[in-house]
Amino acid sequence: MRNREARHARGDELAAEVQRIDFTPDNTTDVLNQLPYTRAVVNEALRLYPPAFAITRAVIGTDRIGTVEVPAGSLVMVAPFVLHRHARLWRNPDAFEPARFLGDATPAHRFAYLPFGVGPRVCVGAQFALTEAALVLAMLIKQFRITRASTEPVLPVAVIVTAPDHPAVFRLQPRA
Repeated sequence: MRNREARHARGDELAAEVQRIDFTPDNTTDVLNQLPYTRAVVNEALRLYPPAFAITRAVIGTDRIGTVEVPAGSLVMVAPFVLHRHARLWRNPDAFEPARFLGDATPAHRFAYLPFGVGPRVCVGAQFALTEAALVLAMLIKQFRITRASTEPVLPVAVIVTAPDHPAVFRLQPRA
């Protein structure tokens, strides 16, 4: 399947999932459980474009990373943007494949996917952000067919966060 056809199929699958949902302010918990594909799309987008381009930590005591000794006081940096594309950790790592986050897929290694960090300094708003992103995406897709207004690629730029190199312009067409 060509890229364009694959994107169209994923968009159709996402639209089909959200069309059967009745969104109300009182049913968000129930609705979220009915959106596994939408949540997988959000997780896959965060895998490819994590909010934090890099995470740095100061080493408290001498440690070892694989075969490398890391002295106390060193700075260690992990780049989720690079980690999330590592060929040893992800099959077809540069492809947008939401299915890798669905229930029957083999879960990623605990430290292979960290769009919000990991451990005691993990983002306290991670679950809220994931919930909000899935619900907003679902409501938008239910109401609109969304297409790019331009074919110009939007490339990621690493600043403190991962940001687009220019605004991505979209067309919203109401769904019938």
